[in-house]
Amino acid sequence: MQAKYFPMTARLLNALAWASLIFTFLVFILSYANFPEDVLIYIKANGEPSLYLGKDTVFYSILAITVIFNLGWLGLDGIVKRTTPDLEATIGGLSVSRIGFNLFFATTIYFINILNSRENFDYSNFGYLIYITGALLIAALIYTAVARFILKK
Repeated sequence: MQAKYFPMTARLLNALAWASLIFTFLVFILSYANFPEDVLIYIKANGEPSLYLGKDTVFYSILAITVIFNLGWLGLDGIVKRTTPDLEATIGGLSVSRIGFNLFFATTIYFINILNSRENFDYSNFGYLIYITGALLIAALIYTAVARFILKK
């Protein structure tokens, strides 16, 4: 891929990162509407409920974590653009890692929603989705670091 196509790729990835943030907030708002007053956050291995938090605490915690991480990635984008404008692949990598984080967080929020529903689900199969989105997030972070190291040479 030639260097002149990187700005468009970075813009596309940035748009997808914003779309993933909007998707995460939609999942969050729809899940929040279904949360009970005491939200179950953690269960033990035998299926016994272990940790409950208030609905407002969960709301502000999720909101704060999502905003802080996304603003952090936006700050990193700004730093990379100001210090080394020729590293468009790094900016794309940061957008990919932001997409991975937002999808991981949306999956986690939806899992908490399912955990608090009154239906009888088999939670053991849902764990794979959390592991896959977590692995995608880690892969995106590794990609960002490797792309930055290779392009510095």
